[in-house]
Amino acid sequence: ITLDTQQAPILFLPLSPLPPSPPFSPPFSPSFRTVQRQNVGIQLDVKPQVNAGGSLKLYVRLEVSSIAGPVSSNNSELILNKRAFENVFTPDDGQITVIGGLLDDNERRTIEKIPLLGDIPGLGALFRSKARSRSKTNLMVFIRPTILRTPEDSRRVTEQRYGYLRQLQGYAQPGVEPSIDELVRDYMNAAPPIPHAPMPGNIEDPRIAVPVAKSVEPIKRRD
Repeated sequence: ITLDTQQAPILFLPLSPLPPSPPFSPPFSPSFRTVQRQNVGIQLDVKPQVNAGGSLKLYVRLEVSSIAGPVSSNNSELILNKRAFENVFTPDDGQITVIGGLLDDNERRTIEKIPLLGDIPGLGALFRSKARSRSKTNLMVFIRPTILRTPEDSRRVTEQRYGYLRQLQGYAQPGVEPSIDELVRDYMNAAPPIPHAPMPGNIEDPRIAVPVAKSVEPIKRRD
């Protein structure tokens, strides 16, 4: 949830350390190296703008980065692969926008060998192993903006998301209280925003059908 004209970044990435810089030795001080860290992964920036007539404008920027590998054998420099997408959309309230086309094709070859024995001409092939792997990924992002005009709308969306997570945890561990309920009580010092045993469909997205268990009774036959 974000405010109007406020950018909301979503990060799915760790901080990867880059190779250290050359040692710096000021007078009368020991030498040291500085390690730089850079975000490597998926970063999604969304900035909504609601116009006076109720129309919606979305500024979306998607960046995917990964470490390709070192330039030299001493790992002094690394190659970073970056794929970025930036555009402006005008979806309706509740309309789904799909972003795709960020393809990635990686091929990796590795050679493992026993020191000295793997370098022998001819016979060294018996002490070496080669591996080749190739992976293709196609990243697709689905965005469905919803305008929250009243406090009731905000509460409804919160309950839907809360119920969705609660239902997933219930499927993973049937018969056990969802851990998200415990987190709400511990950190917010309050009861969960939904009943302990809600009926299907009360807190979920009304456009998603929730399966309901049905009991089947055998039909008695009369003679």
